[in-house]
Order: sequence, then structure tokens, then C-alpha cells
Amino acid sequence: MSDLTRRELFTTTGLVAGGLALAASTAATAAEKPATTTSTPIPANTAHEKKCFVRVAAVSYNPPFHDHRGAGVNLAPLREMTERVMHDRPNFICYPEVCACIASGMKAGIAAAPELDPYVAEVAKIAREFKVALVAPFIERKGDRFYNSVPIVDSQGQLVLVYRKLYPTIGEMDEGISPGSDIPVGLCDGVRVGAAVCFDANFDQIPMELERQKAQLVFWPSMYWGGRKLQHWAFRYGFTIAVSYVAESAIIDMSGRYLDRRGLDTLKVRQKLSPPWAIAEINVNRELFHLDDNQLRFPAIRAKYGPDVELEIFEPEGYFLMSTRRPDLTVEQLVTEFQLETLRDYIARSARIRKERLGA
Repeated sequence: MSDLTRRELFTTTGLVAGGLALAASTAATAAEKPATTTSTPIPANTAHEKKCFVRVAAVSYNPPFHDHRGAGVNLAPLREMTERVMHDRPNFICYPEVCACIASGMKAGIAAAPELDPYVAEVAKIAREFKVALVAPFIERKGDRFYNSVPIVDSQGQLVLVYRKLYPTIGEMDEGISPGSDIPVGLCDGVRVGAAVCFDANFDQIPMELERQKAQLVFWPSMYWGGRKLQHWAFRYGFTIAVSYVAESAIIDMSGRYLDRRGLDTLKVRQKLSPPWAIAEINVNRELFHLDDNQLRFPAIRAKYGPDVELEIFEPEGYFLMSTRRPDLTVEQLVTEFQLETLRDYIARSARIRKERLGA
């Protein structure tokens, strides 16, 4: 997308006049050193029983500008919007890219950027009040560096992880945003979660690492839609994606289908007949498989479990999704019982055997 197109887009959606720094979209060179990929340790107090269904909301909203550094962190407008969203009883709420700092543009946002601890403390108050996991992206000040950051806070107000945008645009880096280096995944209210941001959609190492760490729900705050790139991420790497963008947010299922799409640019939202957030119930007791060998177990699975286990087959792609509707019956149990192999493990095993044969 050209710089001019992004400028026009930001203007028409009422996002920010100063958001032009986020507009550059030149890819990194192929020789670039891969980022470090680490999994965030899972705190003991975030452990929950296995879930089947959770409700996820992706909200199209940026709060008014506030000088979080000079006047102290103030998330009162974000709290008010969260209260509205809670009418739909979500378990997770995600807001757009750097939403807490971007209303007056990137330069002003950097100047007013808070440090992580005081910012997360205020997010945690909202999470605890409404008993909801919150994803409220912001510009993070860390020493003399600034990051496009995505903290994920659980419903008890505990910080689960912080993702710092791995691939800021050239425009962002020219403004002073530093690239992140880690791709963490953590357990949030019983669901394995991760994040990526906007321009990150162009770099396949990110979904590959999220898949390796068994992410089930990925938050993607952004300043554009993502479209088929994200549909591919969800289907190929086996996780649901919550897209938060001011013009139109969305929930993309593991099958690559859109479950809901709504935002400030959506007709019914403009007509004030629908709220500016996408929301959907998703099954997180679910896994992606290749048909090879696994399909031979279908009759036995159906004979024993009937409608308690769903097998959604995608014949042209050679994949299927298996999910259970019982919290006491996990996909992991089914994998063991029927000697199944997930797509993730099958692809890794294929690559390993190929490497061994090349070495021989």
C-alpha cells in the first residue's frame, strides 16, 4: 500500500492526522537476522481449567489524546468504552494499534509515552473491575527507546505478556519506534494467547513461531484490515485472530472464515444501529491436522464420541479441524487416544526427516 493511500485512509476513517508515520510499508531484506523467539513463562495464578468456548471482542475505538507521561496515566475513556463492550459479555477485549497514545499522531504519542509499569497498572484496574482480559496497545517508553507495544492483562489484572512490534514500518522507525525482538505466548484465563501488529502480517516467521508455541488466540491490533493475509495465518497456523482496527475490526476463525466484521466504517455502525466492535464465540478446545494417516481414525472417533467431537474437513487443502464440546474431553486426550498427529508436529517431523535424508 502506498504512503498516499494510507494517508487518505487515515483521513477518511477519522483515525489520526499524525498517524502518517505508520504508513510506510517497505519489506525488510531477506538477509535480515531472524528475531529471537521466546515463550513467556506461565504464572501459576493464571492457570484455569480447560475451556471450550470463549467470547472475544475486537473494538474499533481510539481514546482522546492524553499526556500519560506528563500528567500521569489516565485511561478513563478506555474504561468507559470497556463498560459498553461488556454488555456483550466478552472474556477478551482487544483495542487497536497504539490506541492509548495515537490520537494526536505518532510524534505527540512518543513525547507522551508512559513506561510499562504505571500503564499496565491502570489497565489492570479496568480488567479487574469488569473481570475481563484486556489488550490495550500503547507506545511504551523504556529508557531511551520507544516501542509499539501490546500488553495482555488477564481478568485478575495480572500481566501475561508484552509483545513489542517486531517489524515497525520504516516511517515508524524514522519517528523513533524501536523494533521488538521476542514473540511471546502465554496462558491468559485458560487460553494460550499471542500477538502481532499491523505490518507484522508481511513476515511469516511470526505466525510460524506462534504456531510452534501452540497459540490458540492471536490479537492483531492494526491500522489496516489485513484481509486474506490473516485468513491464511489463521487457517495454515491454526489459531483464531482478533483484528482491531478503527475502520473495521474482525474475528477470523481457525478455518480462515470471518465470524464477525464491524467498525466505524461499517454501514450499520454509521447508522448507529450496531456498536463499533466485532464479537464472536470461539471454541479453543480445537486443533488443526493434516488428513494424511489421521483420516483413517475418523470412523472410530465418530463411533465413540458422536456429536461431542466435531471434525471439519477441508478436502482441497488436505486439512481438518477437530474440536470437542466437552470441557472434560480435550483435543490433547483425543490425540493420545487415537494416535493422531497435529499439523504442527507433522510438518516439523517431515522437515526433520528431509534434513536427515539430505545429510545421508
